[in-house]
Amino acid sequence: MKIVASLAAALALGLAVPALAQTTTTPKSGTTKMSRADCTAAWTKLDASKVGSVSESQAQGVVTDFKAADANSDGKLTQTEFMAACDKGLVTASAGTGSGGRGMMGSDPASPKK
Repeated sequence: MKIVASLAAALALGLAVPALAQTTTTPKSGTTKMSRADCTAAWTKLDASKVGSVSESQAQGVVTDFKAADANSDGKLTQTEFMAACDKGLVTASAGTGSGGRGMMGSDPASPKK
């Protein structure tokens, strides 16, 4: 009986360890990593005022894991940090609309049809 209990504990521990060991940031399931050109276009729309950085609130809905993208933890993303995050798959395709953007006209299913 001790063998069965030990085996069950080892099996349970073995299944839990890989889940705890996952520390890399990967794109969410079902998302695709954007091309470099798409990342550049997304940055241009996100930093439309050409300040050279964007805040976490500006990046909301575009950058999936801001803390992972903000390499120096200063609370903003530079273009270099944004592009690195994009290369890691941390930028969503919705970045094409920018922060607060509405995207293409008529693409919002909740908008009234004319």
